[in-house]
Amino acid sequence: MKTNSLQTLKMNVVDNELYLGKYKISDLGKEYNTPLYVFDENHLRAKLDLYKEHFKDNDVSCRVVYASKAFFAPYLLDILNEYNMMIDSVSMGDLMMIEHAHFDFSKVVLHGNYKKEEELEFAINKGVGYLVADSLEELKNIDLITRKLNKDIHVLLRINSGVEAHTHEYMQTAKLNSKFGESIYDFDLHKKFIDICKKNSLIHFDGYHSHIGSSISEASSFSEASKVMLDFIGEIEKRNGITINTLNLGGGFGIKYLDDDKMIDIKEMVTNIVSRVKEYNDKGLHIKNILIEPGRSIVGDSSFTIYRCGGTKKSYGGKTYVFADGGMTDNIRPALYGAKYHVDNASNMNGNKVLVDVVGPCCESGDVVRSDIYLQEAKDGDYLVTYCTGAYCYAMSSNYNGAIRSATIFVRDDEVKVAVNRESYNDLSKSFSTLNDIRKHKVFDCHCDVLYDLWTRKAQGVKNRFKDYHVNQLRNSSIGGALWTMYSEFDFNLIEACKIALEELKEKEKLLPNFPVILGLEGLRNVHEISELDTLYDMGFRHAMVTWNEENKWATGAKSNPERGFTEDGIKLLKHMEEKGMIIDLAHTNEKSFYDALKVVKKNIIYSHGLCKAFCLHPRNLTDAQLKALKEVDGLFGITLANSFISENEENRTFDMFKKHVKHAIDIMGVDNICFGFDFMDYLSEFPNSNLIDVSDATFSYRIIDMLEEMGYNNEEIDKMCYKNFFDRYGHLVHKF
Repeated sequence: MKTNSLQTLKMNVVDNELYLGKYKISDLGKEYNTPLYVFDENHLRAKLDLYKEHFKDNDVSCRVVYASKAFFAPYLLDILNEYNMMIDSVSMGDLMMIEHAHFDFSKVVLHGNYKKEEELEFAINKGVGYLVADSLEELKNIDLITRKLNKDIHVLLRINSGVEAHTHEYMQTAKLNSKFGESIYDFDLHKKFIDICKKNSLIHFDGYHSHIGSSISEASSFSEASKVMLDFIGEIEKRNGITINTLNLGGGFGIKYLDDDKMIDIKEMVTNIVSRVKEYNDKGLHIKNILIEPGRSIVGDSSFTIYRCGGTKKSYGGKTYVFADGGMTDNIRPALYGAKYHVDNASNMNGNKVLVDVVGPCCESGDVVRSDIYLQEAKDGDYLVTYCTGAYCYAMSSNYNGAIRSATIFVRDDEVKVAVNRESYNDLSKSFSTLNDIRKHKVFDCHCDVLYDLWTRKAQGVKNRFKDYHVNQLRNSSIGGALWTMYSEFDFNLIEACKIALEELKEKEKLLPNFPVILGLEGLRNVHEISELDTLYDMGFRHAMVTWNEENKWATGAKSNPERGFTEDGIKLLKHMEEKGMIIDLAHTNEKSFYDALKVVKKNIIYSHGLCKAFCLHPRNLTDAQLKALKEVDGLFGITLANSFISENEENRTFDMFKKHVKHAIDIMGVDNICFGFDFMDYLSEFPNSNLIDVSDATFSYRIIDMLEEMGYNNEEIDKMCYKNFFDRYGHLVHKF
């Protein structure tokens, strides 16, 4: 068998199967799942040894800056630390990952043709080793930020040298029309740049950065680039009376992807660069630091990707396709650059070779691992290997077509280390928000007549009311849980009605998962004996208002006899509810019943939906004294959206007046005893247009959160009032459907 020159140092074939050291490729694919990136750590370390051995000098400091965009993982950074290498970054995300890996920021170089202010501030605060300014305009931002922070920084300017590397058009970065850097010919601009640095003692202008492209195989390209840059530095020193101590020649050193490719000679290249700099220093330059930025040449051919074969197909036109379980989502380079890779069937290394296209599963014609390649005959269940995928494969991987990002493992001698965990489909779903997840705060709605609506609509012959109306609304709202009640204004069989409503909710968890619900009763006129309440309790009901607005066997409602309160039977009922741990809701009771209850029970008390009598004398609103009494028993006051509670005058039923109620209630109750019971009535035909018009249904509930933010309450306070105050007390009562 021809051992392809692409194969990493420890690869061999045993009994027709490909191995990395002692590990069979198919076994790695089965254990860690495919697609799978595999690094031969011994080979990677050999590359690092090569740079360490040859890129050095006694008179000039030679530093390797690893180009993190090729591949980033904290495990790799630990290895780089062993070799005392630096690392570059191009974004805030890079900087945060570098911090997470506990990498020394003095060994970080920040690049990028457009850096946001937050990125510059973060880098300067952290004291990165070098900040590469891409333009004169960016230096002006750096000037302002260093003065604001009173922090110093070492700066290089990126130069567009005009040296064109012989590589793909998209990889050439030093052309005169490139988006990167400032032109080597614009000496007026360079003088302005230097003048800004001279006026700011916090900016240490050390030198220049040049990067001519990527995947370059000719050492002569870098020889030419170093000569051009050193000549330029000499001219800059002469024109501006300064000394330049640092030259960063970038990276882009190519590797062999195919047998016929030419790999740059690293030893020759770095030796020539050092010799060239010393030659110019002998002529009067002052270069003390040389930096290079290899990425691909370190990790590119140190890694390969394992795919599982899903079978083959021969088209009517005669083309044979071999299907892999990965492709453009884990290696976009063939589609992006037309890059070509060598592929082997690791399960049949000595098999007959046939001309095929190896393609991925994406719904794209361009999802090709390699076209027109002679591959060992493959079948479903075989494992394929694509070599040299260590650079720009995982780094550019995506979730396109719902793909999940692959794991990355490092194999060294007898050890396998997982450097990057494989995404799960759960991870993928967590990355996306539904409309219901968009806002950072959620509301637990402490009063909503969903059960009543389902029962009455069922009686009217309406099908799928929950799915078609309530689910759609709640998914598109900021409501994250609710207390759903059966409303009792008139006489009916309450137990049967509740059974019908619950039957309508049998698919609740499927249609509306992760939405906690507590079952409640708005009024007990249709409960005639305490035993009937026990029956409802056994059905899952954990909340009850003793009255609606009427007077009944138990107590007196808000629109009934003000002299009548709780009856003897009602007192027994209250004590029974307290013993069972039910939520005792005093909403709809009159003032006498309210105070009667507080004499008997001292816990699990709420007033689920009302506003303040200080602004509107509606019989359902509470006086300041009632609010204070409710707070004394650690009760909760639920703020409602019923428009008639806001003002007696219809013209004053405005959002601003509603805010006055909210502010007043919070001032008296404090943020720990407030909740929200919206009492939406948009779906109840008996009460058309009965809510505050600004928050007319559940989909507008976000406006309550916005209101609290505008009123100056912080995130913790908003979370308490909107959700935690109620849920922390009563979350254990959530119904299991």
